[in-house]
Amino acid sequence: MRQSRKKWERKREEQRNKVIALLFIVMMVIFCVVNIATADREFSAKENRALEQRPGLTISGIESGRWMKQYESYVSDQFAGRDFWVALKSRIDLIAGKRKANGVFKGKDHYLLEDIARPDEEQLKANLDAMKKFRETYKDISMYMMLVPNAANIESDKLPYCAVTEDQDKQFQKIKASLGTAFQWVNVEDTLKKHKAEEIYYHTDHHWTTLGAYYGYQALAVAMKLDTSKAPAMKPYAVTNSFNGTLSSTSGYETDYHEPIYIYAPDDLKTAPQVVVNNVNEKKKTATLYDTSKLKEKDKYALFLGGNYPVLDIRTTADTTDRLLLVKDSYANSVIPFLTAYYREIIVVDPRYYYDDIREVMKKNKITSVLFLYNGNTFVQDNSISGVLQND
Repeated sequence: MRQSRKKWERKREEQRNKVIALLFIVMMVIFCVVNIATADREFSAKENRALEQRPGLTISGIESGRWMKQYESYVSDQFAGRDFWVALKSRIDLIAGKRKANGVFKGKDHYLLEDIARPDEEQLKANLDAMKKFRETYKDISMYMMLVPNAANIESDKLPYCAVTEDQDKQFQKIKASLGTAFQWVNVEDTLKKHKAEEIYYHTDHHWTTLGAYYGYQALAVAMKLDTSKAPAMKPYAVTNSFNGTLSSTSGYETDYHEPIYIYAPDDLKTAPQVVVNNVNEKKKTATLYDTSKLKEKDKYALFLGGNYPVLDIRTTADTTDRLLLVKDSYANSVIPFLTAYYREIIVVDPRYYYDDIREVMKKNKITSVLFLYNGNTFVQDNSISGVLQND
């Protein structure tokens, strides 16, 4: 009797295993069919990034292993229902007590904080050497460096319990020491720390807010000895209340959290300097520093200047002959409106997309000052600055 029962239980277990195996095979087939039937996407609006496309099959790609890595990224990016699975994973991680996803911490008070990046030491040295060599070439031109700390540095109290990050203050000290007296260091760190209780960083995005950019401009004004009496009085105005930024897209956290974006506008438009923004590569001119069409899109921060471009030539009616070369990342986009009162021309170069001769810009546009403006994470991982400045 006991043997018969054991035999029956064994048979039942075998049947159950077969059913589970069959269900697994059926699910795999369904997933494969759905993936094949689903058209590849070029861009994820939710993650706000371009998605990996199917890589071309080449012998060299297979031999180097590059094709396999690209194909793995392609399958991951184009997996059917990816947005749903990413959101589901984030929720499961939260339930399990995990507070970090794709390099983003889920902090207190709905704050998402990008982890502090570890420097690419070799590339960083090349960039700093190129900057110093560039400085030597133009000894008579004032040059400034403003490196903006990231939120995880300034607002470390928002980080989840026991979160460990790189020491960004130490990174900045090494960069400042390396540049020495070649560049005047703009101390924005202390300014931001004084205002850390205010909304100087977005909750769901890696950028500083327009208020943070305003405090950054104040630090610039002191370091660059700008005559602030020339600047018109400005007030902040909210242009949207539905911003959900890139850190939310990257991590899957706080996807339902929305926050405002402000711009600072002059009290008196008649006396404020007028601008013409020339997008050189796209051969497009506008009379505004803001692209309000971006407020209808996912990346609403692109409101400032319309996003990032290789080079912008901004002409103003400011009563001055000074001309600024601004070498930057996207943190500078929300600072530029504060600077137009001080320069007849601002040439904005983003090395990530720029391939022309920077020496021609210096000569042709009669540059009187140069400002490098980056956030810390972008600068320590940048692989473009040295190439643009050396122009070999």
